[in-house]
Amino acid sequence: MSDRDYYCAMKFRLMKIDTERKLIYNCDPATPQTINFEWLEKNPGQLFNTPLVVQERQMMLDNQRNSSCEQNCFKAEDSNAVSPRILRSGYNRTHANIIADPEMIDLTIGSDCNLTCSYCLKEYSTAWRKDLMDNGDYTTVNIDDDRFTINIKDRVIDRSSQPDKLKTKHFRLLLDEMAHLSKTLKTIIITGGEPLLNNSLLEILDIVSEVPDIKVFTGLGVSTTRFTKLISQLKDRPNIRLSVSADATDKIYEFNRYGVQWDDFLNKIRILEQSNINFGFHSTLSNLTVVGYSKFYQMFGKKCSSFDLVYTPDFMAVYVLDDHTKQKVINELNTIDCARKDYIIKSLQAEPTQQQRDNTREFLKEFTRRRPDLDVRIYPKEFLDWIDYVV
Repeated sequence: MSDRDYYCAMKFRLMKIDTERKLIYNCDPATPQTINFEWLEKNPGQLFNTPLVVQERQMMLDNQRNSSCEQNCFKAEDSNAVSPRILRSGYNRTHANIIADPEMIDLTIGSDCNLTCSYCLKEYSTAWRKDLMDNGDYTTVNIDDDRFTINIKDRVIDRSSQPDKLKTKHFRLLLDEMAHLSKTLKTIIITGGEPLLNNSLLEILDIVSEVPDIKVFTGLGVSTTRFTKLISQLKDRPNIRLSVSADATDKIYEFNRYGVQWDDFLNKIRILEQSNINFGFHSTLSNLTVVGYSKFYQMFGKKCSSFDLVYTPDFMAVYVLDDHTKQKVINELNTIDCARKDYIIKSLQAEPTQQQRDNTREFLKEFTRRRPDLDVRIYPKEFLDWIDYVV
């Protein structure tokens, strides 16, 4: 036993399923596990209780630190930052049984996406994957994982068309599993890629139609024609809510949500408002987006329903900023009526390493080199000087 608390209720409540890469995450910030389809066929409806998941829950009950929670939770807490576990109050002990029924599922239905959001990666965006295949790896960013490189598995996935993926036995088996699991669910979150580009979206929504709370995450990276048509098909489903990914305004928005113009974003928000569909904003706060969050919140405050703090890659954590910019962000946060802004302010207090500064610089060089219409000078001069970025 440890004096430190390693319990997290999310291990007993939430699972993420990636249908394309055939992975499950026992809590969405956790590291993934490969789905054993042979085991699943013999144990239908039990994807939430695989042997490894059950073992991890026992470790939680025994207050042992388990490896799947390291990269996004325990490492953040080691730096005195606010982890997803803390942000979600996962430390409250709610379960004592290692066998559980899921309350929430985050379902990734494919990687088709037209955007290369700064914090995203090849696994969740075909545009990110295409950029790496066309322009090569990010060779100067020094991190342990392969998010900025292309491997054989990436090329295999890239050669498979969306219709081919939707016909596979494993995809259909996972849809059957969703039919089982949806009976106990309170919430299902449908993500991508861009779900509005996925031709299986309406079929999946029908399968889980009895779930009380259905959230469809979108970056609005679809044509206005397709968007308008889909909104007309979704607006009469009262348990569906669109969660729009956005965290800044104008040029900072366009920089970090590359592939969508700010004016196009505003036009689609007007379409949503006119349709009376239920929607809100989910923000992903990194060092590159938090500098614009207060202005965004001032513009859309009543609709800003949730946010996450980036810890992977670690050089995008909100605290990887110079002291001058940090204080400016804190001052701006103190002007908005955001109930959980203290979590952001606390995370800003952590100290970055020199490696994180260097990686931020190298990432920005690579990211903007491939997108010549972007101008890094939208960021504070103090920040650019701090990371030794030569414009």
